[in-house]
Amino acid sequence: MKQSLARRNHIARQQGEHLHDFAQILIGLKGKTDCVFNQTSGQVSSGKLAIAPQSEMHLFNGLNDHSELLVIDLAPADPYIQALEQSCNLSFKATILNAPAFISLAPEMLPMLEFAALQLTKSEQPMNQQSRYQINCQLITLFMTQLCQQYSSSTTSSQHPRLNQQQLNQYIDQHLATPPDNRTLAQAMNLSESHFYCLCQQAFGQTPQQYMLSRRMHRARFLLHNSDISLTMLANELGFSDASSFSRAFKRCFNISPGQARKSLRESHH
Repeated sequence: MKQSLARRNHIARQQGEHLHDFAQILIGLKGKTDCVFNQTSGQVSSGKLAIAPQSEMHLFNGLNDHSELLVIDLAPADPYIQALEQSCNLSFKATILNAPAFISLAPEMLPMLEFAALQLTKSEQPMNQQSRYQINCQLITLFMTQLCQQYSSSTTSSQHPRLNQQQLNQYIDQHLATPPDNRTLAQAMNLSESHFYCLCQQAFGQTPQQYMLSRRMHRARFLLHNSDISLTMLANELGFSDASSFSRAFKRCFNISPGQARKSLRESHH
């Protein structure tokens, strides 16, 4: 699926099992629908929603003849979704779409459900593709920005400790040769992956991987200045597959090649 889509789904008393390579937001419009994931389960009704992450098996079961959902299919490679992530300053996959969840929409959002249902009914009528796309974007923006606001609010008010930068730096420095992923870093900090990601953005203005790469690059510059280590050995010590990939990363960071950096640093001390 290349383009995200908002749609009405009349579940009625149907039941079934789903698994797909994109995330979904299942919002209750009418009636009630049971939704079951591997580790959790709950009910979706008017004003309540379920988050089905990408590749997460889930079962559904409509409990009323008039059970109906507003479904938002989120294509991960959709440029519109990527732009929305930038405007919200969040990675959806690492935060609100990280794990199955059941959420109640803010009370002021309830009238918007009726508006959304009306807009989607319009989109079922004959109209040009541009108008249908605009309705999709309108509704996806409406609900995703609301989820972002609720996520940010709950994160800000949570009782998790602040990010310990000294502890984080120490852990990164101990694993330069095998850079850990976000989940491993979060576990080392005793934080959930989504909260750790958010704290990094707040503290450094960078994602965890960007921050870790910056630290690796500054370690590289130190070694270039203070040792005769070859670029191949340096690349290996810092977790790069070869000297070429290391050199490209270094140049992106400092706008100078490792060889030029070594030469200029040493000349400045003669």
